Amino acid sequence: MISGTVTATRPLVTEPATTVETILTISVERQRDKGAPTTVEVREQGGVVSVAQVRSDFEGKLGRKLTSEELAETVDYSFNGIEHAQVGDRVLVVVADDASVQSEGAYVSLARLVRGDAAGGLAKASSTKFTWPGEAPNPAWESEVDVEPLTQ
Repeated sequence: MISGTVTATRPLVTEPATTVETILTISVERQRDKGAPTTVEVREQGGVVSVAQVRSDFEGKLGRKLTSEELAETVDYSFNGIEHAQVGDRVLVVVADDASVQSEGAYVSLARLVRGDAAGGLAKASSTKFTWPGEAPNPAWESEVDVEPLTQ
């Protein structure tokens, strides 16, 4: 579990399945493993990419070649209506080691929450409280998580 600030985002498209993901660079403020890196990269599902990057998805379904204007447009791959992370977001991320990258500080996101005031909910006084960036994946789950006891 990592808490920190998103300092960069980078879309990534992998073939052959045309999987769209975003790599978040996070400046770590809190984490359970005190010896872990202070900057990490977390890979999560979805992102905004150019149509040219996922050309085969569209041309295969349309049955025609796309024009240069169409290829220059962007497409948003989002999952379960979750908003994409933005630079400056304060996040709490549940992570697992990224087996596709053999590097310390490379993780896969299992869940991402945002600091309450960033999500438009809580006052700055509750800076250790995080909420889902959309609907909770499971309605039975808590809508708010306090990072303080999780990183001790």
